[in-house]
Amino acid sequence: MGTANMQREQKRLETIMPYELRAVFDEQDIEKTWTYLYDTFHFNIKKWKELYAIELENSPRVLTKMEVFARFGKANFERVLEHILVRQAHSQTWFRLMQYIVRDKLREKKKEAYQERSYRRNT
Repeated sequence: MGTANMQREQKRLETIMPYELRAVFDEQDIEKTWTYLYDTFHFNIKKWKELYAIELENSPRVLTKMEVFARFGKANFERVLEHILVRQAHSQTWFRLMQYIVRDKLREKKKEAYQERSYRRNT
């Protein structure tokens, strides 16, 4: 494999999820997202889950379920959500939805980080 091909393969395997989301989003949050998509937008979750399962099965093993879900949603849902929500293209609508699903976890993580910084300053 040539250097250019190796670089392309490495780029393909890099995470697309924002760091703060990657730190807290887990498998339970995938289920919460499916529920939200059904409850809010009436997506055919049964069919979408089947398609996601195929995507997961065919994805490189180094990618987590959460990473594959993020890529799957970005590829399949982002444009639709941007259209429904009347958002500009490339507004990270899919990641914002994922962040909304884990908003309590994100708040808690920020709170912990703030407390840790405060503790370090006071010692």
